[in-house]
Amino acid sequence: MAGLTAAGRGGRRGRDECTRNLRWGVGRVADTAHIEYLRKVPLFQGFPQHDLDLVARSLKERTYEPGVTIVKQGDPGVGFFLIVEGRVGVSHDGHHIRDLGPGEFFGELALLEERVRTATVTAAERTRCLQLVRWDFRALMKEHPDMAVRVLEVVVQRLRDHPTIHEHD
Repeated sequence: MAGLTAAGRGGRRGRDECTRNLRWGVGRVADTAHIEYLRKVPLFQGFPQHDLDLVARSLKERTYEPGVTIVKQGDPGVGFFLIVEGRVGVSHDGHHIRDLGPGEFFGELALLEERVRTATVTAAERTRCLQLVRWDFRALMKEHPDMAVRVLEVVVQRLRDHPTIHEHD
């Protein structure tokens, strides 16, 4: 109550301070939820708490309705997507390759270099994703190169699993 009373007496300055504190608190709740989710994803397992905090602060939450194209083959790739809820279909040259669901991800190549998308990803149902864009990831890599190594390991494995998707790259 003291915070509300202070805001009432402080006029606009007090309201601005309360609004700022509320936004910070909401952001921290989202960060905490994102960190807990990241811990369950194989790509981020074993990351120290500090690194998870940094990644979580850089994530943007996105929601897509069924049938919406999230990324399109041939478009510039700028980010990586981690599926929190829902399902997506992945296709290459119009052929369905696979479905992805919660805990799975796509677009990891876009974190490493500026290239066009090698596949189209479409929401099969209402889908909530966490997105990390290249420039935020690169800033994290400068401070924590071990993150880059982990992502490279995943990219190499994906190239082994699906070489024809990436043969044009």
